[in-house]
Amino acid sequence: MNTFPQPSSWSHLRLRQVTFDRPALTAVHAAADQFDVSAALVASVLADERVRLDLADRVQDRVMRVTRTLPARARYWLVEQVERACGRPVESFSLGHAQMKVATLTWLGERGYLPVPASLDAKLAMLLDDALAPTLVAACLRATTDHWRAGGVDIAGRADILGTLYSIGLTGAAGIHLQPRPNVRGAAIAAHARWLSGRPAFGISLRLTGSGS
Repeated sequence: MNTFPQPSSWSHLRLRQVTFDRPALTAVHAAADQFDVSAALVASVLADERVRLDLADRVQDRVMRVTRTLPARARYWLVEQVERACGRPVESFSLGHAQMKVATLTWLGERGYLPVPASLDAKLAMLLDDALAPTLVAACLRATTDHWRAGGVDIAGRADILGTLYSIGLTGAAGIHLQPRPNVRGAAIAAHARWLSGRPAFGISLRLTGSGS
């Protein structure tokens, strides 16, 4: 008998602590409509990424945001210092509320899901733009669904699989296959999306910028 991972009560509680203000809620619904994906799933992915930020992630995020306020020359210098301190290139960082990497954003642009600028600096600005986070998530969910459908597997109704793949990559190590299985994280994202779906307009005061800070 197949058994699927069950999210803990603690994971439910943590996700429900993430709130959105009305502009963010509007952006979530607009992005979901644009890419024909579940608004509740988009919000749930954003909530999951938010609660998983650790201290190092938060420091990295703050520093990268500071770079956006600087003149170009100072910005490039500070980014170089961050790369040296972290021991890896900025392209490997998961950035912004969508916690997306440059490579993923580039891939979405190359396949026509989003208009993505060519320069690294402009891509970093896009990833760090809070207003774009719902669009980035929705585009990624749509692209993942389309990629699997092209491979002969329909996961459009599998929020648990889409939630899993958002964190581990387009197909995961196993590639496209007929019986994908969610991980605990994906199961929690799906459960939270179901909870959100039962709430009027999500029924919560959505505030990504303030939660957990």
